[in-house]
Amino acid sequence: MLKSMTGFARSEKISTLGKINLEISSINKRFLETNVYLPKIFSFLEIDLKKIVEKIISRGQITLKIEFFPNEKNIDLFLPNVTILENFKKGWEKLSTKLGYEKDIITLDFLLSQTKYIPDEKIKDISTLKKIVFELLDKTLNSLTEMKEKEGDSLAKDIQKRLLTIKKELDIINKRVPQSKKNFQDKMKNRFKEIFNEKELEDRLLKEVFVYGEKIDITEEIIRLNSHLDQFSLMIKSKEDVVGRKLDFLLQECLREVNTIGSKSSDVIIAKKVVEIKAELEKIKEQIQNVE
Repeated sequence: MLKSMTGFARSEKISTLGKINLEISSINKRFLETNVYLPKIFSFLEIDLKKIVEKIISRGQITLKIEFFPNEKNIDLFLPNVTILENFKKGWEKLSTKLGYEKDIITLDFLLSQTKYIPDEKIKDISTLKKIVFELLDKTLNSLTEMKEKEGDSLAKDIQKRLLTIKKELDIINKRVPQSKKNFQDKMKNRFKEIFNEKELEDRLLKEVFVYGEKIDITEEIIRLNSHLDQFSLMIKSKEDVVGRKLDFLLQECLREVNTIGSKSSDVIIAKKVVEIKAELEKIKEQIQNVE
């Protein structure tokens, strides 16, 4: 089952500590990158949150944000300790007097600008907080996964449709191969007949033409491309969750075979079909960039 790398989910929980909002967004990226933004008082949870996310998601740029709105009982957790702030004020006033400044310059705004020097208050009931946040994260990740799977299903349907189109075009190319080879050999044979009169030289050159004609045969490339397309289709339908990199590799192999077919063949009809196939593969490539 394909999963898109893009998605968004948000959950909230009202507890005895206050209201917690948790949101996760995901965008496409070649490898996994997890960014966590937390209120300072929750910073001790960052490593654990990353570990949980990275067990569920294997690819993409993930952004996890938590907002905390404490209730009246816990609002003090977000305010500087009054006793510490009072002592802090006395210290600065004493220093300002020694330096020849008025104590009045030590305002509340000044003290609040210096809160980086004031020890943080800590949530006392850490176990309860962890339980709430982890349950909320689990719920949000489930919602995100559902969204990514839904988007992945749409991607899979579109890709399968394009694979069928490519198969049809490739079938036309395959049926055209014998006539294309004959046209090339006839063209070269007539050309040599116009240039050379000596029968022995003509026969020798015609042999070379036939050998070259075999070298530019595209039958093997068609077989390999068909095989790659079949593998691609099976991989999309598989129950494996993470197939983005494998599909990307397989797509490169498909493009390589198509390019070889195009470079080997001088047939106008085949050349046109090669262009159409490459256009479909490029569209698939765009879709694959968003698959986990």
